[in-house]
Amino acid sequence: MDPLSISILILAALVGFTIAGVTGIGGGVILIPFLIWLVGPKEAVPIVSMAAFLAAISRLGLSWRQICWPVVGWMALGAIPFNALASYLFVLAPPAVLTRLLGVLILSLVLYRHTPWGRTTSVSSRQFFFVGAGTSIIDGFLGAPGPVRAPFLLAYGLTGAAYVGTSAIMVLIGQLPKLAVYGTNELLSSQVLVIGALLGLVGFLGSYLGRWVAQRASPRVFRLLIETTVFGSGALLIILG
Repeated sequence: MDPLSISILILAALVGFTIAGVTGIGGGVILIPFLIWLVGPKEAVPIVSMAAFLAAISRLGLSWRQICWPVVGWMALGAIPFNALASYLFVLAPPAVLTRLLGVLILSLVLYRHTPWGRTTSVSSRQFFFVGAGTSIIDGFLGAPGPVRAPFLLAYGLTGAAYVGTSAIMVLIGQLPKLAVYGTNELLSSQVLVIGALLGLVGFLGSYLGRWVAQRASPRVFRLLIETTVFGSGALLIILG
């Protein structure tokens, strides 16, 4: 990769992981189109997985005390086995159409939250078993489950550091089986490891910048930032998918 390409990736990572530091999502969705363009889809998803794993460590450390552990427990129970399965299927044959379908699903979830039914819908901690299973399948293929997970975390009532910390630990839990599958199927090449580590280190800076912004945002503004990011992510996947 030439210096210009590396600079573009670093800038995209800084913007994406700063947004993730505020809203818990954004890093992977912003990076994926650039990485597919520069290195291709087979290397793009493993790179995003590694970068997201490293960046989530810093977000987790900043929000550790506010994590909602009942949600994490049920979500992880559903996520881990399905994430490994989806990652293995990605190794065999990633379907291109899934990207646009994911975009449509994301937009639908955001719009649903603003209907009379969506505004009164609540989610129990046990129902996050199904959220974890469903989003992990998306994670295994595209490496960006955050926009799909976000409406459910908001419906549960999580905001601020509780939202960011809970989302961050789910990123860590989700990436571990994926990286194991990618490693055993020779997808973690030296280029993937170097680029992923570089973008992950940029993610540390983004997490701190995002934390600074999040501490100054009211719950209403926080929800607006998340839903705007989610909506933009869905539109981006439809357009660029």
